[in-house]
Order: sequence, then C-alpha cells, then structure tokens
Amino acid sequence: MREGHEGESAESASALGNLTVLEIGDEAGLYCGKLFADMGADVIRVEDRGGDRFRRVGPFLGKEPHPDRGVLHVYSNTNKRSIEANLEEPADRELFLDLIDRADLVIETLPPGRLAALKLDYDSLARRNPSLVVTSITGFGQSGPWRDFRSSDIVANALGGAMFVTGETDDPPVLLAGSQALVAAGALAASSSMIALRHAVRTGRGQRVDISLEEVVASVSHITGVGRWIEDGVIPRRSGSALTASCPSGAYPCRDGSIYLMVNRPLHWKALAKWIHEETGNEEILQTEFEGPSSARLPYKELIALFVEELTSRHTVAEIFEEGQRRHIAVTRISDVDALIADPQIAARGFFEDVDPAAESGMLMPGAPFRHSLTPWKLRRRAPRVGEHEGEIRSELTDRARKKGRASRAHPFSSAQAEPNSKDVPGALAGLRVVEFGAGMAGPWIGRLMAYCGAEVIKIESLGFPDVTRLYVPPRHPELGIQTQMSPWFTDWNAGKSFVALDLEKPEAIDLCKQLVARADVVVENYSAETLSKLGLGADVLREANPDLIHLRSTGFGSTGPYRNFVSWGPNIEAHSGLASLSGFPDRPCTFSQYAYPDSLSALHGLFALLCAIAYRERTGAGQSIDLAQLEAMICGIGERVLAEQIEESGPGRLGNRSFDAAPQGCYRCAGEDRWIAISVPDDETFEGLCHVLDLPNLAKDPRFSTLSARRRHADSLDSLIEEWACSRDEYEAMATLQTRGVPAGVVQTTEDQMERDPQLAARGYLERIPHRIKGEVIANGLALGLTSTPGKTLHAGEAIGEDNERVFRELLGISRDEFGRLVESGVIETG
Repeated sequence: MREGHEGESAESASALGNLTVLEIGDEAGLYCGKLFADMGADVIRVEDRGGDRFRRVGPFLGKEPHPDRGVLHVYSNTNKRSIEANLEEPADRELFLDLIDRADLVIETLPPGRLAALKLDYDSLARRNPSLVVTSITGFGQSGPWRDFRSSDIVANALGGAMFVTGETDDPPVLLAGSQALVAAGALAASSSMIALRHAVRTGRGQRVDISLEEVVASVSHITGVGRWIEDGVIPRRSGSALTASCPSGAYPCRDGSIYLMVNRPLHWKALAKWIHEETGNEEILQTEFEGPSSARLPYKELIALFVEELTSRHTVAEIFEEGQRRHIAVTRISDVDALIADPQIAARGFFEDVDPAAESGMLMPGAPFRHSLTPWKLRRRAPRVGEHEGEIRSELTDRARKKGRASRAHPFSSAQAEPNSKDVPGALAGLRVVEFGAGMAGPWIGRLMAYCGAEVIKIESLGFPDVTRLYVPPRHPELGIQTQMSPWFTDWNAGKSFVALDLEKPEAIDLCKQLVARADVVVENYSAETLSKLGLGADVLREANPDLIHLRSTGFGSTGPYRNFVSWGPNIEAHSGLASLSGFPDRPCTFSQYAYPDSLSALHGLFALLCAIAYRERTGAGQSIDLAQLEAMICGIGERVLAEQIEESGPGRLGNRSFDAAPQGCYRCAGEDRWIAISVPDDETFEGLCHVLDLPNLAKDPRFSTLSARRRHADSLDSLIEEWACSRDEYEAMATLQTRGVPAGVVQTTEDQMERDPQLAARGYLERIPHRIKGEVIANGLALGLTSTPGKTLHAGEAIGEDNERVFRELLGISRDEFGRLVESGVIETG
C-alpha cells in the first residue's frame, strides 16, 4: 500500500489514492476496476500472456484490428496498469502472491472454483492477507445449482428479467445497448467492495463479495419485479416507449424528430393540459377526471396520447423541449451520439474527454460519472499496452522486499476509527447517519442500499409534496383511493429508513432540518437543482450547519450548465443520453426499457461516489460535495458505444440482440406464448458445442461459420437454424441442453418465472421477505450486494408519513415533549 496523503492539496487529492487493486479475468470486471482506477486507486490488470481476449474485440480506433485500440479496452482500462501472467506457472503465481501481499482488493471474474484449483482460493489468500477483500463477479454467483453455467451480457439480461420488458410489443425481447448487465454489475460490485473495505478496517477482517450477474439485473430492473406482480397479478411485458404506470409517457413525433415526455405528478399534468389547451383549443383535455396521479389517466391512455401528439406534431424538437421545460414538464430530446457531442449542457460542463490527451486524437469518450469537489475523477493515463507496466511493478516489489516486507499500511479508510479487535460490528455501514431529501428512485435507492447495510437513514417528507411513490392506488381496489404506505415501489426504494414530515415552508421546519444535518454524516438529495436553495437549505447553508458534511446532489442534468433546472425522470435520461437511440432493432428508431434503468444505474454510481468521499473524510477529516448528473452517469454506461459511433460516419448503429464479440447471438422463440431463450456463442469451441445440440456437427467446418467474423457475416442463416430447433422446445429444457454443452444460454424470464421457476434465485435466497407495517410481510427484489460476512437486512417497510417524528426529534435532537407538541400543533412537524 502506498503512503497516505497528509498535506495533499485540492489539486492532487485522490479519494482512493492509497488503495491497491488487482483485477483479473474477463470483461465482467472491467467497469468495476475502471471506477476504482478513475478515482485514484492503483489498479493493476493481471492479463493473460499475450493480452486478454477482449482486447481483440472491435470496433477498433483507426479501423484496423489492434489489441491496444479496441473500443472496450480503450474505454474500460483508463488509469490502469498492466502486467502479463500465467497463474499456472510457478514464477507468475509467485508474482501474483507478492502482489496479494500489498493489495487491498482483488476483482476477479474467473469461473467458480478456478481460483481454488490454482490454490488461490479466498481462504488461502486471506491467511496471507487477512484484511483482503476479494470481489468475484460471475454469471450466477459462487453457489446454487446454476453456479457452473456459463453466462454473458445477453444471458444475464434474459434471466434477470430486463429483456422481457424492453422493446416493442410485437418484437422479440431485446437488449439495451452497451453490455448493461456488466456495467450495472461493475457499479454495484464497486460499491460492495467499498463497503467491505470499510468493514475490514474496523475489524481487521476482509471478506468475499459474491456478485451474481443474474441477481444484479433482477435488482436494477426491480420496477417490473415481484413486488408489482404480487400487487396487481399482471406480468409486465414490452410496451414500446410508453410506461405502463405513467400517463402520459412515451416518444412523440415532432416536425423534425421525436421527443420523450413523461408526467408523474398531478401539478405536471395540469401544466401539460394547460399547454395543450392553449395551443390546440382542446377543451376535453381539461376534464377533472384526468387530474391527480397517473392511475386516474391510465384508462384514457390512448386518447391522451392523441392529445399530446396533436401538440408535439406542430413543433420542432427544440421548440417542444425548450417550452416544455420552461413549463416545468419532463420532456427531453431523443439524442444520438452526434447530438450528445454537440449538446449545450454537456459542452458547458466539459464532460467529454479526449481518448489520449497527449496524442490529441480527436476521439471523445465519457468523462466523470460524478464530480467530487475535493477529490475529483481524473484521467491520468490512457488504457495500457499489454504488459506495459511489468518492469515498474516488479521493481516496486523488489524495493518493497528490500524494505523487509509489508510496511505499515495506510488504509483507504481512517485508522483513527478502526476497531481491529471488534468481532460484532452491527452492519458494515453502522455508525453512519444519512439525511435524505428526495423522491422517486435515483436518490432514495442510495439511501435504501445504505440502510440495508446498517446506516441510519432519515427521510424528510411533507404532506403537501410526498414522495411520488406514495401516490399509489391499488390496481385491484381502486375504490380505496391513494394508499400512501402500500406501493411496492415505496418498499423497493424506502424500506429500512426512518421517516419524518415537516412543512418546509415554515422557518422552524428549516431550522429542524439544519439540526438534523448538523448531526449527520451524509445528505442525499435528488430534487431539481434549485429546490432546496429556494427553501433556504442550499449547499452553503448545509455546509454551515455541518462543515464536515458529505453532500450528494443527484439531478437529471447536473448542478451547473444551462439545463441545471430542467425536470427529468429515468426514461427522459434514457432518451437524452443516447441509450434509447442506440438500443433495439435496426428498423426501430429508438427503444426503451420499462424499468427506468438510468435511475438504478445513477443510484449505484451515487453510492460508490459517496463511499469514496466517506473514505477520504475518514482519512483526512474533510467533507465535500458531490454533483451527480444522471445524464452523465448513463452516458458513462455506454462509453464504448459512444466511441464506436465516432469511428465511421454512420457508426455501427442499433445491433438488436447481436454483438461485436459473439456470433451467433440472439433471442429465439420457444414453444408457448411469448416464450424465448437467449443464446450467445463467443468462440469456436462454444460454436462446436452449439452444432452438436442442433444435431449439425459438420456445421462448424462450413467456411461460412468457421470463424467469429464469418459467423457474424452469416448470422441470419444461423439464426434461422437455431429458431427452427428452439421453436418446439420448452425454454428451460432448451437452456439445460445448451448449458450441458457449454453454450451460454438463458430463459428470457418474466418476474413470475423468477419467483416460481428459478431454482438459482431460490437457492441463493435472492428475494427478500420484509416485515410490513400494514400487510405484515411483503416480498421484494433483493439488493444483490453480495456481502458474505456482513450481509444486509431490511428490518421494516410500509411506514406512514412522519412515522418516526417523535423518536427522531425528541431522542436525536433532544426536543422536549412540550416543544414537540407545540411544533406538531403549529403544523411545523406534520403527521400523516
């Protein structure tokens, strides 16, 4: 471990600058390692001799294949160092063990059991380095009946439930662009690793972090998960760009393109209805039965879509975007990569970075997914050549040996708060207090994850402006009206927290907020940029109340720039980020998920960003602010596709279910209504296995299919053969047959499948049973953090607005009973 950072300046400060990380395996670990490297950690990529396989995956900068110029490598390996090693060779294995001695974290993606076969299993490594954290990212995790099955991005998206709800109703299930199972798993694994590292310094003990790609996808797509299915009995499925629970929502045509519009709050509907009436003279749009939450408008969904289109079709994209946002309506462009590069907001924030600043290549890639005020993301070096740093790393190990072994270690978290002899720390994030101002998912899911790991999270609400998830009308009993404690999404994003309610228009309520902030470690907010400032709780006020505060502000477009006050929801970010225009089949202009994916992904980035800031504060005592633009975090999630689109004038465009690094790859119809299986073939050996399953063993010798590039050129012919084989088969039997032959394959599961038919999720206890204030118990999608020694737990769900008022204000703030009563009577403290 490198020395600490005493006296480091704001210019040189690095949140993870004294953290050493080893990264080994396939592309599933790349994004996790990138997040650590870009925040200052020394990430050493231990590559196969000759370089990792993914280096030879195109497209390539400069068009000609080269192991240093593939877009996946160029984007995913920034700031890392590279050495080559064959761990079956004694000398290389010893080198790896020497690196283990100085490492804090290992990120590995080898098949389960592979490390043990090399005598490098977790227990062996922990005996050598007791505080070591080993984060394993695999298709199904380290246990369960499917643990040895092969996976891939498409297989994980299929089994995890994301594909079934993505795309057009009449199309096969389809992927989002850019290997999102691997990106989401990388972001979640990075957060889990930081949580495990914090626990390690307090106890002196590391742990294994067991990340399952299937569970990660199920977790990030939980909006369409088991909670909703149990609640309404309807299996969510593909429905184009419109969301099934939000009305109006979807892509609407303009004179020169399309925009995305979404209404989720009653006031936003009134603003839209007024606009439509003013422009078109439509009187029907003002009917009172359309007012209120989205559930009131859902029966009139098709009619309202016509009214909206009557407005949008009169104008250009720019006119609708600008006027809609002026009226505080969540409307955004549907951007492609060229539009992103020219976007005024992105340009104002200087988001894009040159791939190689020293060479001034002119190729741009995404920059910081979040912005720390003291320890910023920094592009220090381009992606490495194969084995580029072997000499310097060996020299460092030799110097260390001359200094007689491991020197005193400066851990990324503060040694001042360490509890090396403690055996029972109650939750890996115990001792942290979080104050949350927010609604929806992007901010609250951060608090949900932290509460699950032991942090105290206090959510501040108001009766006049409750969290949007409280505006819930039970679909089976609409006559009951709004039920503020019953929403499955309220459980998903808020279970485990404490709830207080304040009328924030009253000065005394603002003072109570300041008192809570003064006793907190972290504030998380995801209101629009100026909301808290207008209430008298701007960043400067919060900092004055608590100079050591870590303050994360998560907004659609960021806290600076011309769009800083614009309104957005997750699907708006799918549209504006380029994800929608890059996703789906070539004959579709854009494709949307049904689970507001940017909200999940930005929350995972936000959690990692907070943990980095906590690490820095526990090392130096300094708090800081973090500006997270959900738009920028989402663009980071498609970073290699952003590069790929710049290589040629037209770019590769929408790939559907196909891939640069596997062929055949697709989603194939099975027997039964809307039943499908995803298959991915990454290499020649796997293709031979597929040919045996198809009972066409000689197919592998056909010149049309003898290489990956040839199979990509003739993918249509292969798809027809696979479809013919699959269409008469049960999807689970087909999956088992293919996996027996070593072919990555997975059923395109519905949420009902995951609960009733998936033995892997059942064996690993993925679904969580949570005590509920009204229902007694609810079942929710798990959080997939994979912490094996400090597993999280949700203690309660379904709280009323202000349920914890008395405990928080009287016990934490010390307010007397009489004063508490006065504040309740005056309406400063509200009760539901």
